[in-house]
Amino acid sequence: MACSFEANVAGQCATAESDTGAVEIEGSAVLPGSGDGNYDSGYEADGVAYIPVDDELDSVEEAWCDIQRLECVPWTPPAEDADGDTGPITISDIATFRPRPPAAGMQPNQWMIVGLDTNFYANASAHVVDGTLFGGTAQVRFTPSSYNWDYGDGSTATTSNPGKTWAKYRITEFDPTPTSHVFEEPGNYTITLAVTYAAEYRVAGSNWQNVVGTLTIVAPPLTATAGHATTVLVDQDCIANPTGIGC
Repeated sequence: MACSFEANVAGQCATAESDTGAVEIEGSAVLPGSGDGNYDSGYEADGVAYIPVDDELDSVEEAWCDIQRLECVPWTPPAEDADGDTGPITISDIATFRPRPPAAGMQPNQWMIVGLDTNFYANASAHVVDGTLFGGTAQVRFTPSSYNWDYGDGSTATTSNPGKTWAKYRITEFDPTPTSHVFEEPGNYTITLAVTYAAEYRVAGSNWQNVVGTLTIVAPPLTATAGHATTVLVDQDCIANPTGIGC
């Protein structure tokens, strides 16, 4: 039988008589929503009780926290819709949580050979950002979901593959990769990568919940020059003898 924490603090929790003597029926002192994934009415986690209040804890709530030996902090629950249900968390609700910016890489670095594959890859991975959501400690996990390339020559590509270096693929230079691109004309190009992230959130160690919407972050652009390559016959190894004929 549960007794509210207001009654518990006031000493109003009931007692009952039995054949073996008086038995005290103690209040449960469990916050509504605790442990069941429903945090609209407050919750307890890791020794902290999150109390749903507007500004600050009142005297009854402070006393209850002292009795339970918990650190209590104000909690502002998510907004409710017209039916009284908690609305979904959207990407705009987590605007203060910013993912690490992605970076673009390319091989060869800052130059391309016309007619041959240039390898592009993204440096972006799933990671967690700490912060505050609705007045409580929260985490948001960002996971890359797509990679959008603009190669600067009128061609674009969207892929779920971030790509990787030729060495990691264990292939030779200028071999095609899932994220490589062939430039057909010489010139200077600006290549842009935009990474789209899906997001999940959790409060005070609860289960991860999906965030509605996605967030797209643009990486710093790459600038590179495409040119023609000329093959010549040389007398010796130019690395061993850089002054040799044809080197």
